[in-house]
Order: sequence, then structure tokens, then C-alpha cells
Amino acid sequence: MSDASDYEQHPENTEQTEAIPIVDVEPPFALPPPPPEDEWHPIPEHTNVNAPRFPSSLYGIITVILGIFSLLLLMLCGFFGYQYFQSVQESESKMKSLNQRIESFQNKEKIFLHVKNVVDQNKEILERLQDQNEELNAKGGEGCGSLSHWLQHRDHCYHQTVETVSWWNCSDLCVSLNAAFLKTERSRLMCILKLLAVNHTWLGLSYKEEDNEWKWEDGSLPSSGLEWRLPKPSMDFQGKCVYAGVHTVGIDNCTVSSSCLCEKPVCA
Repeated sequence: MSDASDYEQHPENTEQTEAIPIVDVEPPFALPPPPPEDEWHPIPEHTNVNAPRFPSSLYGIITVILGIFSLLLLMLCGFFGYQYFQSVQESESKMKSLNQRIESFQNKEKIFLHVKNVVDQNKEILERLQDQNEELNAKGGEGCGSLSHWLQHRDHCYHQTVETVSWWNCSDLCVSLNAAFLKTERSRLMCILKLLAVNHTWLGLSYKEEDNEWKWEDGSLPSSGLEWRLPKPSMDFQGKCVYAGVHTVGIDNCTVSSSCLCEKPVCA
């Protein structure tokens, strides 16, 4: 009876001892399944597992920097490309100018060769006319007296004697013809000898032992035209004198008998 009376006197005790079931409001968080054991990899010793991740704003800054760098690189490429294009144009212009100069020089060379050919032709014509004039003077014998086989050249007449004597006697022989032994070299001597058709006739040119030189009787030296035809002077040519032949000159003993080449002025 006491238990019943206590329950009736203290009804609140029964409410406190009533059991309230616990109901899960949200489902528990599902964890991913662990990877298989064969895919596990050991964590490197120096790996900082707890390293902080880069924020997205840092990636944006890097992207901007790379864009600026690419723009600068593009500008540099454009600048150097423009410079290269300018240098190529300048090189082409210089090459064109050089080619024009070369072409101009080639044209001048052609003109020079043409002028040279014309001058050579005129020179040949002039020499031929001079030879013809000398032949006419030789045939006419004007101013050379009545002797035959005399050739006038400018203000002198030339003659090859018919009589033959030694070189030492040529001076006396020419004096007998009212002339003088050719004792000096005058212009176009070889042409005169050619027109006279001389054959082994003495000239007033001999070896002078005291000077070791080939000299004319007036003391002058032979010109380069005759000098290259004569041997180099030496003591071996003592007693040697110079004679004229067909298109050439030679040396022989002065005692050999030969014709002499005499000359005299036109007024004589």
C-alpha cells in the first residue's frame, strides 16, 4: 500500500524517468573507401603534407605576368624583324647601285677598246701614207741633185754607194759624192734603209774601245730601236763596225769591203 500511496503523492517522478528515444536528424558523412593496398605509396620524407595551397588570386597574377612577358617578346621580335627587313632593303639597294656601276665600267671599257682600235687603224694609215710619201720623194729625187738612187727624207738625202770600200774609207767615198758618211742617227732610220733596199752597207756606227760602247761618229749613242739589235758591248768587239741589211743591222770586221750610206742636206 505504501508504494501506491507514494506514486499518488509524487506523480512527477514518473515523468522524469520516461525514456526518450534518440533519432538521427542528418545522415552520417560518408567517407571515401580507402584505396587498395597495391596503390598505396609511401609519403616522401621531405613532403610537407600540411603545406598550404596557393590561392586562386596568385594563379591570376602569374597568368598576367606571363601575358606581359609574351607581349614584350612579341614586340622584340617585331622590332628585330623590322630592322632585318630594313637591312635587307639597304643591301638590295647597294647591290643594285654596284651592278649599275659595274655595267657603266663595262660600257666605258667597250668604248675605250673601240677608240683604241680606231687610233691603231689611224696610226697604220698614217704610217702607210708616210711611207708612200717617202717613196714618192725617193723617186722624184727633188733637192737631191741629179744622182740616181737617192732618197729624200725631210731635210736630208740618203744614198747607198755602188762602189764598195772598207769602213775606214767610207768617209772619203761619200765626200767624193759631195756628201758625208752617215755619222748620226736620224728619225725613222730603219724605214729609210728599207726604202733604199740596202744590203750590207756600212753605217757610221762602230765599237769604241775607250768607252766600251757602240757609238756614232758624232759621239752619240744608238737609239733603243737600234740598241736592242746590237750585241752588248764588250772588248771582244774591237775592230768591229755596224752595217745595215734588209730589215736589220749587224756587225762585221771594219776591213771588209762594202757599200757606204752617205747623206747630205737637201740644199746641198
